[in-house]
Amino acid sequence: MAYVINKFNGVQLVVLDDGTIDTTTSLGLVGRNYVGYGETQNENFVFLLENFANAAPPSRPLAGQIWFNTTDDTAYVYDGSNWNPIGSATSSSTAPPNTNSGALWLKTPVNQLYVYTGTEWRFVGPEAVEGFGSTRARAGSLDNTAGDPQPVIFLETNGVVFAICTAAAFVINPSNSVTGFSNALQAGINLSATAKINGSITGNAATADQLSTARLINGVPFNASSNITVTANTTNLLKKGTYIIGADFNGNSETTWSVDATSANTIGKVVARNSEGGFSAGTITATFIGDLTGNVTASSGISTFNTVQANQFIGATLSGNAATATRLATARTINGVNFDGSNSITVPASAETLTGNAINNSVTLSGLTQVGTLSSLNVNGPISWGSIGLINAYSAGGYNIIGIGASDRITFRDEIYVNASATTLAMGGGASVPSLTPATNSYALIGHPNFKWDKVYANEFKGNSDTATLATTATNLPGGGLGAIPYQTAANTTAMLGIGSPGTVLTAQAGGLAWQAIAQESLTKGSYLNMINTTTSGSLSVFNGNLPATISVDATTTNTASKVVARDASGNFAAGTITANLVGAVTGNASTATQLQTARTINGVSFNGTQDITIVATDTTKVALAGSTMTGYLTLVGAPVNANHAATKTYVDSRLPQYTIVSGAQYSTSGYTNQVGSFNDGANFFDVFPPVGKSMANIVAFIPSIHVVHYAGGVDGNDSIRCTYSYLGDRIRVYVQNTEQRSTPAANYLAIWS
Repeated sequence: MAYVINKFNGVQLVVLDDGTIDTTTSLGLVGRNYVGYGETQNENFVFLLENFANAAPPSRPLAGQIWFNTTDDTAYVYDGSNWNPIGSATSSSTAPPNTNSGALWLKTPVNQLYVYTGTEWRFVGPEAVEGFGSTRARAGSLDNTAGDPQPVIFLETNGVVFAICTAAAFVINPSNSVTGFSNALQAGINLSATAKINGSITGNAATADQLSTARLINGVPFNASSNITVTANTTNLLKKGTYIIGADFNGNSETTWSVDATSANTIGKVVARNSEGGFSAGTITATFIGDLTGNVTASSGISTFNTVQANQFIGATLSGNAATATRLATARTINGVNFDGSNSITVPASAETLTGNAINNSVTLSGLTQVGTLSSLNVNGPISWGSIGLINAYSAGGYNIIGIGASDRITFRDEIYVNASATTLAMGGGASVPSLTPATNSYALIGHPNFKWDKVYANEFKGNSDTATLATTATNLPGGGLGAIPYQTAANTTAMLGIGSPGTVLTAQAGGLAWQAIAQESLTKGSYLNMINTTTSGSLSVFNGNLPATISVDATTTNTASKVVARDASGNFAAGTITANLVGAVTGNASTATQLQTARTINGVSFNGTQDITIVATDTTKVALAGSTMTGYLTLVGAPVNANHAATKTYVDSRLPQYTIVSGAQYSTSGYTNQVGSFNDGANFFDVFPPVGKSMANIVAFIPSIHVVHYAGGVDGNDSIRCTYSYLGDRIRVYVQNTEQRSTPAANYLAIWS
């Protein structure tokens, strides 16, 4: 008689037939009169005692079942769909698939706690950034010098404290010192030595990143927002090396270096491209890709070119008309001057050949040294005369006058004299400002070294004076000494600052100007350059003036990777692949060609590469593509890489060890049933598990067959026999059964695993 197994809530779980074992749950439920029930029943007790302790949860669990996870040593309870930890948080880097409100999750490796609200994981704390150290505002305390703890707030990012907040000032006990901070804390926010505040701040700062008003240092504006460079002598020179043009650098004055390169074919020069990207060379040993322009030799036939460029044609005469020419083959004379187009010429015209009595108004320049009497003369610009000669003035209204238009001027090459009886040298007035102006910037004099003006009255003087007491600028100021610098110490007050010590630079300080030791930048070696110690020849990467250095271009004439190209003593160099348009003769081997210079025969058929050919194979020792018969062994030289490739015995043998073949015979481990006319999946089966190191993903093939079945009663039309299998998640289940049987059946099986 079958057992009816119910759950605690009264819901039927399974009907357990006689002589069978039910595996609907994680336990084996033993039916009446099942042979060997003791092992299964005892194992059930053990499973319950250890709460199914394993790294993976038990299969076919029931709601309320407990499983002890041996991986994290945590007990879990099954809620009907998920395994939930009991009394502890789930520790993992990703959120657990948990839908129970109130569940806890400790996110690793940042160790942050989350609680599940029923719809989402809500962050609890502490503040942190994944992948970095502590990043948050952290409450703490620091002892003062008396040993009393003082409350503070630490502001930190990636585990580094950059600010300490305190309500009262105190001095940190040296035993509590914080890296980057002074022990004396002020009330408020105290920043570390490496931290700063970006933005505007009201009040007076002890230090500042820049001055609000730039100041001049040796005429260079300086507001402290960026460094300025003061050149100075250095005891160690930076010397130029090979393929460098320029003077050795000593830091005293700006020096420009350039690579000694040219696009022309010049011996001892680095190769440089011209404005079109080309260059000239002697012999280039390389493989060329691209258009090739140069000497072409053909013994016969007709050569066709798109464009022919040459410096000279030698041989037969070229016929036809050129679009342009450098010069005429036969020079022609123009007004008696030979002209062949190679140079510009000037054609003279004799004045006696000119006709008419007027010079065209387009003639604006003349070399005339004397003219006759002019009835009138209109001048639209300045009139200049030398020290000899006069300009006759005219008399009007009792005054001698030189009449000049409002926008004209007279330029004097000597002095302007004012008679002793005159009291004023008057200039015109009005809207335009009058002035005495020299013709050029030749520093003309007002007055004379022996005839000086008594006083000069003016609103403003422009320029510089030799000496001055209160002038803004002057060539010479009283006081000071060798190298002294004038500067204003206050409004309308100028003082002299003595020259600094060698190796110092003038800087702006809170109380004025001061000399400080020079801070020099380093010169770092870049690509394609060599830098060595001039004295020891040792390699250098940085020049800072402390050691003598020589810099040279890292160039060679040989085909060397990552080197600049240099020409040898003959103007030649070697290279790998050059992609360019070349002009000049080329020797060597081309990677491709349109045709062979000399045609070759293949099986008697001429071939020069200009067209396809067909040949006939006449060698009787060779195998035809179809219809031939081979004797002996065929030797293969490689493993197959295509489905149509033949395989060697070595390759086939190497593939066999890749598979694990398991076979055997097994009786049903779930008992047997005797029921007429139907199969029972609750019994009459055994399971085949993957070998160690394999999973169900590795199964390649599986074949079961009947090993033994038993009959009960007569063999008639209601008897059925089966031997089949099905793939489960972690095993293969083999069913073997006769519907009317008196004993446990068995089956053979063969399994192949990859």
